[in-house]
Amino acid sequence: MIREENLIGFLFFLTILFQSCTMVKITVSDQRSQSPRHVLLDGDTVVTTWGAIKVNQSDFFPSSFRIKSNGKVIFIDPVETNGTDKADYLFLTHAHPDHFSMKDIRKLTKPETIFICARGPGRRLSKYDYHIKQVKPGDKLDLGDGLKCEAVAAYNTKPVFLWIKAHPKSQQNVGYILTLGNRVRIYHAGDTDYIPEMSNIRDISLALVPVGGDNLTMNIEDAAKMVNEIGPEVVVPMHYEVKKQEDLMNFKSLVEKKVKVEIL
Repeated sequence: MIREENLIGFLFFLTILFQSCTMVKITVSDQRSQSPRHVLLDGDTVVTTWGAIKVNQSDFFPSSFRIKSNGKVIFIDPVETNGTDKADYLFLTHAHPDHFSMKDIRKLTKPETIFICARGPGRRLSKYDYHIKQVKPGDKLDLGDGLKCEAVAAYNTKPVFLWIKAHPKSQQNVGYILTLGNRVRIYHAGDTDYIPEMSNIRDISLALVPVGGDNLTMNIEDAAKMVNEIGPEVVVPMHYEVKKQEDLMNFKSLVEKKVKVEIL
């Protein structure tokens, strides 16, 4: 018997085994806010989320964000987005369905859009006529327009079922550190546990950090330890079931007071 709180983990485990099957249905949650939520950084950089999605029957806050900075539009893992913006840059951390949506990719892409993506989504997109820069952990790119990015490691240390990990290190999934005009640095961690590579991350303006646990990502305790280690100015928790509001309050209480926690 699968406990309700482990339903998403089990579904993603099945998806790993049967990538060709449409076993995870993602739609807009009826608990989504009526308007997008924003975090304003350094005056002209705005990070936006559209809020909750529904993963099968679970209401879920995803890892999907839009960044507007210096006249450019950047998306990270867009899923069930709203609005008419087209992406100048589109970053993809890995190919799981709560991070990789062809519907949104088609909607957001224009001829000039540049994709930066890990190996998994790079393979999925290779049959399309897109401008793709495939990266692995440790790669650094200067994309122009005052935008630099570093791909960083994102993987699980614990199995979700038997010996199988939802995000094994061998898949070379990534998170991203985006540097915008040498002033703002945004760290999107992707789906990951608390891993040794994080000890080298510093000078972060905003950290977007998964907290859902269930051996898919960090739990709230590990996420708080990671945030306290890297010391961002602001942290936004992501990748969690909406109903677990008490967990979010616990996360906030565990994060050092010098870090501003924005629950969106």
